[in-house]
Amino acid sequence: MEAVRSLLVIAGPAGWIPDSGRSGGAYDLAVLRVESLAEAEAIAGGRSWDVVAFQAERLRSAGTLEALDVLRRVAPEATFLAVTSRPDIQEAVDYLKQGVYEYLEEPLAPEAFLQSLAEAIENRDAFREILSLNQTLESQKRHLEEEKRELERRNSELEAISRMARAVSSTLDLQEILDQLAGRLRETFAYERIVIGLLDPKTSCEEARVGVGIPDEARDATLRSMRWPLRDAKRHPWLNTVLREGAVLRVDDPSTDPQTRSTPLADVHRGPFAKIPMVARGQIVGSITVDNPLSRRPVAEDEMDVLRIFADTAAMAVENARLYQTMRDLSVRDELTGLFNRRHFLQQIEAECNHSERHASPLALLMLDVDHFKLFNDGNDHLMGDEALRKVAALFLRNTRGIDTVARYGGEEFVIILPRTTKRNAHVVAEKLRRSVERATFEGEEALPGATLTVSVGIAGYPDDAQGTRELVERADWALYQAKAEGRNRVRTWEAPLEAQTG
Repeated sequence: MEAVRSLLVIAGPAGWIPDSGRSGGAYDLAVLRVESLAEAEAIAGGRSWDVVAFQAERLRSAGTLEALDVLRRVAPEATFLAVTSRPDIQEAVDYLKQGVYEYLEEPLAPEAFLQSLAEAIENRDAFREILSLNQTLESQKRHLEEEKRELERRNSELEAISRMARAVSSTLDLQEILDQLAGRLRETFAYERIVIGLLDPKTSCEEARVGVGIPDEARDATLRSMRWPLRDAKRHPWLNTVLREGAVLRVDDPSTDPQTRSTPLADVHRGPFAKIPMVARGQIVGSITVDNPLSRRPVAEDEMDVLRIFADTAAMAVENARLYQTMRDLSVRDELTGLFNRRHFLQQIEAECNHSERHASPLALLMLDVDHFKLFNDGNDHLMGDEALRKVAALFLRNTRGIDTVARYGGEEFVIILPRTTKRNAHVVAEKLRRSVERATFEGEEALPGATLTVSVGIAGYPDDAQGTRELVERADWALYQAKAEGRNRVRTWEAPLEAQTG
């Protein structure tokens, strides 16, 4: 079935105007005749016209360009035929220059008009075909350009993932892994803020470890505010989503989202953000949080898959670093107290003495022993004795500095290395430690003389008291022996024998 062709005629009654219906056996015509340009504008707009034929006389009052502008609004895809009984060469030139297909003169035979109409329709069909082809080509071009941009983006992301994987797998230092991850994320996606938190399996709490894009003066407070105990999951539904179910959380408006509204997370992120869990071997080790607090630019949905790859790749590196740290701790830590063991102490005292010599800084060594510990065990049991040693170790850690080395030397004996500390200052530290134990309460200490668990402490300094590490340890041990001999629960400092001092 041939398509129906539509013809709009702006003219008075004329013999050349065809009737609607079959025309020349080629196609069906749908003809609408109106008397004026205004009438055409009023009733013919909104329909699709193939050809518009008009008597030039009926448009002259509007002006050539103005009349054609109106016709193009009425029939934007039509081919125009101008018909006139009073030909005007300039008018003909103007019309043809403006895209009118043909300028016909009356009287006009119906067959001549139909011939011109057929040619105009053929021209219009060809134009539409070319237009359609151009549109198809433009669409394909845009599609290819979009595919190219998408491939370039994906390639860039894959390269970033590869670089990140190489970087985090080249180290077993946990903090360096997290710093590398944050740097690669910002380099790839240009997020304004990135926070990486790790889930502590002992406390079931996620704590922020790295923050990028946070002002220096606010970094510590901001990271402290991003501490999320899993026990709060009932009040904060997002905790279950991210840290228990391992699902990505992407939020456009934290104040209205059912998982974050009325939670501290809505205050931390006042605009769009995303939290991506870090999963290794089926275990959630933490999460990555990204947002744009300044621009409020949403985190794109199509970035989630790549962020997940970043997170899971880093999670494996985090687990490997933790495993390495655990194995390292097992080799240098005492299993009962968690303090450094004797082997690590001997390595550390050697290093600290060398550092003391190079920098001409004082070094002190404390040797401590739990008084009457055999009586304690005999009057109780070894489990209670173990608990007492753990408590004593915790008191030593609580009352020393981060640069000090606290170790279990053997049995109920402990050693503490105090870098950059004189013997006089070491005596102050030793007294503080002795009093902390004396004032503490231990289950089963009623079995001891005076019903109180105490410690004795010996002190030696380097390089004043010893020429080497072995001598330093021996002289701290001698001072401890003196403290024991003088009645226990006291501090003694090594002093050279009188003959050595005078000779």
